[in-house]
Amino acid sequence: MEPNPREIDALVAQFNDGRYPEVATLAQTMTERFPQHAFGWKVLGAVLSQMGRNAESLIPMRKAVALSYDDADAHSNLGNAQQYLGQLDDAVASYRRALDIKPEYADAHNNLGNALRDLGQLDEAVASCRRALEIRPDFAYACGNLGNALQNIGKVDDAVASYRRALVIKPDYADAQNNLGNALQDLGKVDDAVASYQRALDIKPDYADALNNLSVLNNERGNSVLALRTIQQSLLVKETQEARRIFVDTVKHLHFKHDDDKVRVTMVRALTENWGSPSKLAHASLSLVKLNPCIRAGIARANNAWPARLLAQELFGSNSLTTLAADPLLIALLDSLPVFDIEMERFLTIARHAMLEVAAEMIDSAGEVSVGLSFYAALARQCFINEYLFSYTDDEIQKATELRDSLVAAMDTKTPVSVLWLVAVAAYFPLFSLPLATRLLDSQWPEQVAAVLTLQVMEPREEMQLRNTIPQLTNIEDVVSLLVQNQYEENPYPRWIRGVPAVKAKNIIRYLGDKFPLASFERHGMSGSIDVLIAGCGTGQHSIQAAQRIQGAKVLAIDLSMASLSYAKRKTRQLNVTSIEYAQADLLELGSLGKSFDLIESSGVLHHLADPWAGLRVLLSLLRPNGFMNLGFYSDMARQNIVRARGVIAEQGYGETASEIRQCHQYLLDLDKNKELGNVTRSSDFFSISTCRDMLFHVQEHRMTLKDIDAFLRENDLTFIGFEIDGRVLQKYKLRFPGDRAANNLYQWQVFEHENPDTFLGMYQFWIQKGC
Repeated sequence: MEPNPREIDALVAQFNDGRYPEVATLAQTMTERFPQHAFGWKVLGAVLSQMGRNAESLIPMRKAVALSYDDADAHSNLGNAQQYLGQLDDAVASYRRALDIKPEYADAHNNLGNALRDLGQLDEAVASCRRALEIRPDFAYACGNLGNALQNIGKVDDAVASYRRALVIKPDYADAQNNLGNALQDLGKVDDAVASYQRALDIKPDYADALNNLSVLNNERGNSVLALRTIQQSLLVKETQEARRIFVDTVKHLHFKHDDDKVRVTMVRALTENWGSPSKLAHASLSLVKLNPCIRAGIARANNAWPARLLAQELFGSNSLTTLAADPLLIALLDSLPVFDIEMERFLTIARHAMLEVAAEMIDSAGEVSVGLSFYAALARQCFINEYLFSYTDDEIQKATELRDSLVAAMDTKTPVSVLWLVAVAAYFPLFSLPLATRLLDSQWPEQVAAVLTLQVMEPREEMQLRNTIPQLTNIEDVVSLLVQNQYEENPYPRWIRGVPAVKAKNIIRYLGDKFPLASFERHGMSGSIDVLIAGCGTGQHSIQAAQRIQGAKVLAIDLSMASLSYAKRKTRQLNVTSIEYAQADLLELGSLGKSFDLIESSGVLHHLADPWAGLRVLLSLLRPNGFMNLGFYSDMARQNIVRARGVIAEQGYGETASEIRQCHQYLLDLDKNKELGNVTRSSDFFSISTCRDMLFHVQEHRMTLKDIDAFLRENDLTFIGFEIDGRVLQKYKLRFPGDRAANNLYQWQVFEHENPDTFLGMYQFWIQKGC
């Protein structure tokens, strides 16, 4: 039995009219009445896909294919669903089967091109799109997809021509206008790119991708206010992870002088929901927090009194403490990263002292406090996050020590413990260092205090347990390696709470092609599984990002420090990333493992070796032909202020213990009133013990020049692909050197750095490729 032809025609008409819920119901009924007839299954799969239910659509689509194996449309529809779900190899197989049945099937050729592009098989993708156009010369979507593939292989001028052809065929093709804007921007035709994005929005006013691209471009041109308005509009249309990331990149450049409730709410979400790196949100968030009159007044009182300490009533006044506790942006900021602001640091330092005084006045541990608990608990978490960088007086630390001893005694006798005792002690000492600290986990606590215990007891305990699960791959015998290992065992670097959110994974060729569209490098191969080495993974941010962004990545992440590795493994488990293997090893000894890799990343590591170039040669020996490396080196020019600061530290005789770093931090803040240290005391690395030690007290550091790097690359036949660098800097470079379309001329970058010495304050962060 089979459906009535009129019933089939009616169902097709309803589908074409977009009446999808009705069609889904009718198609489901048809499959029940005619289970051995392919049509009902085919329509059910197609309508579920149109409704965004792609995972559900696979079952009826596969049923349709099984019942009508020679139906090219059924195979192509299955391929579409598989591609949407990221099942790219299966999608390619489905499209190829459709083309075996119907070789002149232009839609299948076009869709096959898309799938091959996502797999990084770019030449094949171009060929498939061209074949679709041979069959159907007026196929606008194939022109658009051909443009995408051409852009990915670095033929951006050809991509522009293909997009323009698509728009001649279909003037209302919004995707082609948007992608044309991307290509024009890559070519440095910024005004034309803006016009193209705007035309895409004229066609489709709620086009989130065009709004996103327009926001990025405006931000890179220095108009962060317009960029913010544009990305806010995009977030209202469709709150994608890409739009969230762009919001974070946009507010990085903003300092608010007027309060904005909508931006406040979004900033809180960005910090608490992990929209992007918290360090990019910090300055803008602080500027909003300081616009609160009560908080601003408290900060002013603290800084006017500094270094004297104030009691709670003197510091907070009548209602500032309540205001602090009720400010979600301040709490989110304290919970996310070390607060790198001198005024706020001094306010928090005095607030901690005020909290201690209140706690110490309690007769016994049974006393309770409710006003300001959210703020006090967040302050305790901030102190742990910055590794107790805040200064204290002798009387203050003695009182904190006595309160800690009283708390330990109460725990020993199982006497009820006051939340304020607990929080005050946690603001001066890590709770995991207390005897019987795990007993604290047996009691019920307010949510704010439970978060302190998670951070200071549960997570450190988990890291200790994980140490025994991490293998040692090589011996560590090099003298400098042993010194560096000892530093990071004492101070795992960096401690981080929230990292960069996961992005949609891309094939490594596609990833680098999108990042460096005009660069010349070998763009073939490397599909499927990719072997990745993170040489010096630290506390795991780098390895997690690599595992998430590179399609098929199998990551080996090594480090000298077991403390850093256990931190990294805890964070990796927390984020449910399963493709990383952590191990202790010295990268100088990795040659003994007999392994090789498609991609090696080593950022901020090689310049801590006795001979960085020797270490780089070891890594190159492990890299397969045409493999890629992502490297990070300190710039000699950009770190001159740090060199001066180290000279001051040496003159003053400060050592590298936490206590000495804390004292040195305050000394340099006072010294910087004379403007002698440039950007050192404004660096985010200046505001925690581990990052300050890494920046100013490292046992071994080399600084490079672009001339040195260029010479090494030439000597070893390595292709320089491009820098990972802020978009504003890149725009400025392209204006200075418009002839370097790919922005990868290292000689010209040397000139640019001499003209702009702070360009590489972080590091030279760049990509290279090995030859065949």
